Amino acid sequence: MKQLHIQEKEQFKKLFKQEQIDCFEDRFMVLEVFLQTEKHVTIDEMVGLLEKNGWSLDSEFVRETMKLMCRFGFAQKSRFDNGDLRYEHRHLGQHHDHMICTKCRKIIEFEEDRLEELQINIAAAKGCLLYTSPSPRDARKYLVCRLLLENGGG
Repeated sequence: MKQLHIQEKEQFKKLFKQEQIDCFEDRFMVLEVFLQTEKHVTIDEMVGLLEKNGWSLDSEFVRETMKLMCRFGFAQKSRFDNGDLRYEHRHLGQHHDHMICTKCRKIIEFEEDRLEELQINIAAAKGCLLYTSPSPRDARKYLVCRLLLENGGG
């Protein structure tokens, strides 16, 4: 198994031991396998990836571990149009967007500074203030509309 994401693994060890979370070795293996994929994975896909690496873990245990990983900032969950709950790495300090094929449901991640700037400019042209959520788990854009800004409600 490749040794990647050393910083994340060290933080995981520190946090999970500090919080006295049970079954540390099994949970650490979930992190190891999760960090080796760059896909958006479901719980069932994670269980399959774990099995390919020689670990037989119950899907409920994997689900609970993924919830903990979201809570501690190692993962984030998204529900795309097909309705499946999927998990992806949280890359600190990096923002990206998603495009999703309406036919095969393939998810394509991308970063584009010009797009971010364009969104800000469009909102300003409409008299609105665009901002992102303070939560790193929420990549949506929000705005305060012109009416509220003009009436001091922004």
